Amino acid sequence: MNKDFIFPKDYCPTKYECMDILNRYQTPEHVQLHCFAVGEAAKSIAIELNKKGLKINSQLVAAAGYLHDIARVHKNHEKVGAEYLYSIGLENVAKVINDHTKHKINTDIFSLDEEDVLCIADRVVLQSNFVGPQRRMEYIKSKALKKYGQESEDFLDSIIEKFVRFIAELEEFIGDELYNIIPDEIK
Repeated sequence: MNKDFIFPKDYCPTKYECMDILNRYQTPEHVQLHCFAVGEAAKSIAIELNKKGLKINSQLVAAAGYLHDIARVHKNHEKVGAEYLYSIGLENVAKVINDHTKHKINTDIFSLDEEDVLCIADRVVLQSNFVGPQRRMEYIKSKALKKYGQESEDFLDSIIEKFVRFIAELEEFIGDELYNIIPDEIK
């Protein structure tokens, strides 16, 4: 791992700096494409929420999206990735991605934070495209069923139902469907 650079405290890397970080970490290209799609989706969602009075750091949530799966090839990739980002000085980004695979999204829209927005974006993007909550969550369910078995299906279905309902409420709050606010390059 080439760690010959350390960022200043509270620094938020640009998209191009994130690309450099992913390349230095040797994150596979298909994972990088997913990361950039999640970053763009997260930034778009944050901007719309801010128009409605929330205070989401859109630059931070974009950087967290660009880097959230930096260590995807590792077990507990969210922790491994966060540790690496801490080691190069990106503590603020590391805090956002540290628990992104297990994070329970706050369903009080007015209490959403950067970690929530990252998780929302990650749960509506499949590979490098926005696919919406139902399709992405069905994909996650199929992976979880292989890992945890059929006995987890009812539990997973309830999670999907709650998340899809939450996204509908979020879209109502924003005043538009997520599909319409997401950049064309990830549709």
